Amino acid sequence: MTSSLELRKSRPHRFDPALQGHRLTVAYRGTEFSGWQRQTAKRTVQECLETALEKIWGQKISLQGSGRTDTGVHALGQVASFNAPRLHNAVVLQRALNANLPHDVRVVKCRLVSPAFHARFDAVGKTYRYLIWNRLVQDPFTLDTHWHVPRPLDLPAMRRAARLLLGKHDFASFTSNPGYERESKVRTMRRASITRDGSVLVFHFTADGFLYRMVRNLVGGLVKVGLGKITVDDFGKILRARSRSEAPATAPACGLYLVDVKYPR
Repeated sequence: MTSSLELRKSRPHRFDPALQGHRLTVAYRGTEFSGWQRQTAKRTVQECLETALEKIWGQKISLQGSGRTDTGVHALGQVASFNAPRLHNAVVLQRALNANLPHDVRVVKCRLVSPAFHARFDAVGKTYRYLIWNRLVQDPFTLDTHWHVPRPLDLPAMRRAARLLLGKHDFASFTSNPGYERESKVRTMRRASITRDGSVLVFHFTADGFLYRMVRNLVGGLVKVGLGKITVDDFGKILRARSRSEAPATAPACGLYLVDVKYPR
């Protein structure tokens, strides 16, 4: 999960004003994908979408996503953009893309936009959801969509810990090494909530940007609070330590969903 802040600052966006801009909102079940980004000899969401675009336009078209999602991570509102000669209106293009996409990825919205629009560089915030199946026995239909935590969790304690995340913080303790240097690990968290819906715990995180595996690391820490392995004060100390070595293990990918990407109006 590369920060939208870093992307906006680090790279200029060049575009051809003679081309039509296209903005797609994409949903996918990440179970059988090796993440979003195209990779050699691996099935990815970007590769499936670009293959569909090539069938429609008869030429290769480069597609940009709002950010990468890892293997097994799902999306309800991933945003992608591309520029190409105008060929179809939005409704016809959405129908054509879905006719050429596999069953586990769908374009849920299509818009014709300015060619200056860029799904990554223009993003100003994102919302992620994480789902935990919190009962002794897991519903088999949730095996690839929820993390199974069979032991009871202390929801009030987890909520108190989650409130410590609100505001502007250095989240170095809750990011994994992405393999490249980052300008800053400071992010502003606008929402960090946990609700229970029957057997399911639902986490929501909204921020101006997210670091690599940040949400999964946050959930891993909050679950340790819920299990009584660490206290709320311990969780706060981990946040302030700004060291990944101080934090609990990462939560599994299967429970994570990219819900929404925010752009300036």
